[in-house]
Amino acid sequence: MRKLITVVGVILAVLTLMAGGVWGYLWYNTQQQVAQLITMAKPFAEISYSGIDISPGGAIAVNRVRIAPNFVTDSMTIGAIQVSARNILALLNVRRQISQGKLPEALAISFRQFELPLHGGILGGKPTVPGAGGPFDNLEALGCGPILHLGGTEWQAMGYEQFISNVDIGYRLDLAHQVLSLQVDSQTRDWATVNLEIGFALTAATTSIMELSGALTPKLAKLDFVIRDDGFNARRNNYCAAKAGEPIPDYITDHVRLVVERLRANGIDPGPGLIDAYRRYLTEGGEITITATPPAPINPAEIPSYTAADAIILLGLKVKVNQTVIADPGVEWDAAKVARALGIAAAGQAPPEETEAIPEEPQQPAVIQRAYHPIPVGELGQHAGKIVKLRTSTGANYKGQLEVVAEGLLRIKISVSKSRGNATLSLRTNDITAAEVLY
Repeated sequence: MRKLITVVGVILAVLTLMAGGVWGYLWYNTQQQVAQLITMAKPFAEISYSGIDISPGGAIAVNRVRIAPNFVTDSMTIGAIQVSARNILALLNVRRQISQGKLPEALAISFRQFELPLHGGILGGKPTVPGAGGPFDNLEALGCGPILHLGGTEWQAMGYEQFISNVDIGYRLDLAHQVLSLQVDSQTRDWATVNLEIGFALTAATTSIMELSGALTPKLAKLDFVIRDDGFNARRNNYCAAKAGEPIPDYITDHVRLVVERLRANGIDPGPGLIDAYRRYLTEGGEITITATPPAPINPAEIPSYTAADAIILLGLKVKVNQTVIADPGVEWDAAKVARALGIAAAGQAPPEETEAIPEEPQQPAVIQRAYHPIPVGELGQHAGKIVKLRTSTGANYKGQLEVVAEGLLRIKISVSKSRGNATLSLRTNDITAAEVLY
């Protein structure tokens, strides 16, 4: 028994020394990196902190950080900036992986007690003048009497003294399903809570940062977004109703009307379901939930080129207000108007559907003679990735690469021109009268 106790004691002593060595290495390494960041930031801001903590649970925290930008008479404080892993050894492994250019499977950074004053130069700037900014700026101030935008002065009048927030940002790499999930969770005291998770499709399994840059595509695989009112709606309703000189229900009605008019004037026409959801959220508080579960990953940049009904199907979009599903989350848009409003009209527009565009086809070995073969429209889903010819009920013809068929819709990539490259169109299978596949 005495020998067993001796062996156990030796093992515990060795583990204690190892843990101490790991703790010392992490503390020193973190201290050096923080010092370098402070030196690099000196031309832009003065940064100070009170100390560094290492947790056996797998977290490094830089405590009581103060940041004072040089270009304003203001500063912000953060109770702790913390990087977390599963445990202290996993945290040490994260350092090693990053130094070798490898991508850790999961990592998170947290900002605790992030305090930002409402006065000073960061948020207390001068009010905007009429016409300043873009058409989608300051929508939250519409209907608020003479107020053109909501800033530090207005928030102070609502009863806020400072922003106090907790923010968590992290990611998970799911190599089995080739999805990179980004998570952002924030909670601002007496304001709102936001939970966001976005999944991006990877084109291949990746274990390094360099590989990720090539494997990560802008295609959306999933989206979960929740915004929960923690008091801001009631404060803004009271403040803006008083500024407008009308009862709160009348202010809300005017505000919603003005927001819808501004959106419609710039190419976005929300349907009755979304308008009612926004009105209910302003009136009842609670939360709005938006989820997207595309049957196949989709590039968000392509969405404006689809009809609203098609986009909702391709995104698998659902909207809820306080757990009540909005039956019709529809919205129409004019892509050209939206582009002009955003100042990106020169970026180009999708080609009209009546125009036949023929993509370049890959070179074929001389020994193999491929040809187009007619197939039933219902079998198109079996030929994703192949070159197809399609004829629609309007008489339009398309030739291109079939990408996906889902719920009565299909996407086909066509070549516009050498200068404009490729474009992806969405068509309803019910509108297709003839289909041929190249094989």
